[in-house]
Amino acid sequence: MNDKKNIEEIFLAGVDRVLGYNAVKKYLDENKIKGNLNLVSIGKAGSSMALAALKHNDIKIKSGLVITKRDHLESDLKNYRHVKCLESDHPTPSLTSLECGTELVNFMSSKKDDESFLFLISGGGSSLVELMVDGFSLDELMDLTNALLSRGYNINDINAIRKHFSQIKGGKLASFLKSGKATVLTISDVPFDDPKIIASGPLSYDDIKINLNSYENDIIDKLNSVNPISCPDISTFANIDTYIVAKLDDAKLACKAYGEKLNYETYLHEKFVEGDVNELAEYFFSYLSNCKKGLHIWGGESSVKLPKSPGRGGRNQQLALLMAEKIKNKDIVFLSAGTDGTDGPTDDAGGLVDGNTISLGINNNLDLKAYIENADSGNYLEKTESLVTTGPTGTNVMDLILAIKK
Repeated sequence: MNDKKNIEEIFLAGVDRVLGYNAVKKYLDENKIKGNLNLVSIGKAGSSMALAALKHNDIKIKSGLVITKRDHLESDLKNYRHVKCLESDHPTPSLTSLECGTELVNFMSSKKDDESFLFLISGGGSSLVELMVDGFSLDELMDLTNALLSRGYNINDINAIRKHFSQIKGGKLASFLKSGKATVLTISDVPFDDPKIIASGPLSYDDIKINLNSYENDIIDKLNSVNPISCPDISTFANIDTYIVAKLDDAKLACKAYGEKLNYETYLHEKFVEGDVNELAEYFFSYLSNCKKGLHIWGGESSVKLPKSPGRGGRNQQLALLMAEKIKNKDIVFLSAGTDGTDGPTDDAGGLVDGNTISLGINNNLDLKAYIENADSGNYLEKTESLVTTGPTGTNVMDLILAIKK
């Protein structure tokens, strides 16, 4: 039995279950939405989700705006001339992000008071689209975002800051919705599937206050430098209906089903994986050293603290390389990968390692310690044929972590 091949197939089965196209189509098949709709699709899965709505026979899309990550735009969208498609930047916002924010607000503002909307929201939207409050520059926003990403903050803490400096995040996009009539379908890439956190919750009522104790002093100084805009009154959201159409648990269940199809004894773990990759590597190694044989399935989103000049890689690749060191010469296969097909600022989804990975590195004269310290895990994994590379998947429900113990 080829466990490395099987574990990658299991990962892909999990991704397939939560594809943006499949998730939106399933919802629209089962729930009738009336009227001629204006479509707005934002996020890494924006292209895939939009196609499901545009191709569906039961709804009418009169105009549309799709904003997704660069190189994530599907060619089929070119067939819909009434839909404007934009590509933007992730994970750090750019001038393009601000231009997309202006496009979004202008698109919504151009509609009549009685028109309805279908919003399709997925992870990545926080960076792809922005309209900042007065008194804060793009350079400051980019520096702040990079600081948050490199210091190991979780997505809740990062998005709370993003909302503070935005005119559209934290429910504030609702103020540009003239009629207030909208159906919002979301793919969750956040813990506990809270719409207020997904893409920084542009259309979800948000009364959460920032916990200043969670941040370092330089970030608090930035917060105090501007006057944030408040979320609209809760009555603004009376005609905005929000539904989660795909989430991490769906992907994990699909992995379990596929693993059982391959005759593995499977164990689905409820533990949400989060925190620093170094601590997680300790946890996974300890668990796998003492657990039952079979396929073990986790999900979540780790974090990594980066050096000043990091190499190639992301949190999943770094975790996989740390695990490669720990499971050297052991009968364990370990995969950690992003369901969106990207890991940090790379084109790879993650890493797939086993008991032989470090031996391959030694044969190639690779200095494991240097690769780990420089956060250059991607280059190590490439040279040991241990990368998981899928290309953009059309979804984003955080990361899957899989292990097979023989």
